[in-house]
Amino acid sequence: MAQVIGFDPAISGQQPEDVNENVVPVGVWGDSNTGGGVFGTSGVLPQGSTIPIDTPAGVEGHGVDGPGVIGRSLNDNGVVGEALQSPGVLARSISSSGLLGVTFSPNDGSHGVFGSSTAGGNGVTGFVGSATGAIGSSVRGVGVRGTTGTGEAGVLGETFGDGSGGGAGPAVLGRSDDGVGVRGVSGSTDATEGLTFGNGFGHNSLHFSAQPGGGVRGVSVVGNGVEGLNFASSRDNSDVAAVRGQSINPNGFAGLFVGRVRVTGFLQKAGGGFTVDHPNDPANKYLSHSFVESPEMLNVYSGTVTTNRDGMARVRLPAYFEALNRDFRYQLTAIGEFARAMVSEEIRDNEFAIRTDPGRIKVCWQVTGVRKDAWAEANRIPVEETKPRAERGRYLHPELFGKKAGPIHPAPATRVPDAVPDKLRRRVEKTLAGLAAGGAAGKDLRTVIDQAKRSFGERAETGRSRLQQDWRTLQDGLEAMREMGPRKGRRRRR
Repeated sequence: MAQVIGFDPAISGQQPEDVNENVVPVGVWGDSNTGGGVFGTSGVLPQGSTIPIDTPAGVEGHGVDGPGVIGRSLNDNGVVGEALQSPGVLARSISSSGLLGVTFSPNDGSHGVFGSSTAGGNGVTGFVGSATGAIGSSVRGVGVRGTTGTGEAGVLGETFGDGSGGGAGPAVLGRSDDGVGVRGVSGSTDATEGLTFGNGFGHNSLHFSAQPGGGVRGVSVVGNGVEGLNFASSRDNSDVAAVRGQSINPNGFAGLFVGRVRVTGFLQKAGGGFTVDHPNDPANKYLSHSFVESPEMLNVYSGTVTTNRDGMARVRLPAYFEALNRDFRYQLTAIGEFARAMVSEEIRDNEFAIRTDPGRIKVCWQVTGVRKDAWAEANRIPVEETKPRAERGRYLHPELFGKKAGPIHPAPATRVPDAVPDKLRRRVEKTLAGLAAGGAAGKDLRTVIDQAKRSFGERAETGRSRLQQDWRTLQDGLEAMREMGPRKGRRRRR
């Protein structure tokens, strides 16, 4: 039995027994049916100060300059807290950490704090009113790690706002001054996934830097680098597309494709041509030609032929010619001397005949045909059409019709990500809006970029300094704890 037993004012009925109702020896047994079972104090309180007792506990310890209660064990838990309907352990602090867990083991399987739930509860929960619910910091390892073996998330970030009418912040925020802000890796499906039910984007990014880079980069070894899908009809809204690129600068590219490009549908353009390295000076010049346009879907075939002494010649066309074309048109030009030339037989079985007077005349010929393949028959070009009501009074090229001319494809509004420092947000928004309106990217843009980069660097340096200071403070505390902790083989002083 116990060497010291205290009962005040009456016995509560609890006994030091195990689950089999066997009496368990205890060093100190304190029992009360109306107050605390054991009350221990240490240190002298400053004059005029008190440490109040809340709800009386089974064991309560008060310390002025040291811990209120210390539990140590060489081979088992130092302190065990259990409760049926409340927290097993409640830790509170007015000006420091509510709970500090420390391990001196170098093994990866050891934890400063380990939380586990065998039913449906959470292993560890952090909840505060205005600060961070849970903080994980590491000097060289992972700050926070979440692992799950089911279909749930390893780490879940949610934000709902507090009901005060202000906007909610990002559910997950990643910052890095020298690495990747947020990284997603998957062995079987999407590395990252974005979903919005509002008027924003599934993924919104801004490359706000004078250094090389881009807003979004997609790279694939065997699949698509970037893929866009769209379910809207261009007849309902001509300003939406599966992939939309727009250059604010008139000399910039809305799209750049280095390599082959395939378009399986109808291609609309204001004009076009080819540009190559100039054959006469490829190192220093370009050579450009315009496309030949037509209101019809025309195919053009050409060549040369020399008639025989009787002035006859036959021209053989590709085997697919009549299957692809209809409404044939001919042009003939005699070369070298004046001569009469005519088409003596029109196209039949993919060939036609030419006759000249006199004979042995070189003739340049050209044949055009209107496409009649299945796709062309189903997609004839409407040469003239009325603009939809929503587009009337607006223009594909408003810069050619005066300052008040409105565009059919206005530049989309640039949304500034929440990660931009608050003190620069208004200026960044104003600068980007000016560029979208056709302003020049001058000194102001470079100044704002430099300020944003400097602000991020200052914030990163502050965070780095804070982490280093926290680490030094923690190391000092750990060293003191190491000296106080239990040691195997240590002899007790007599």
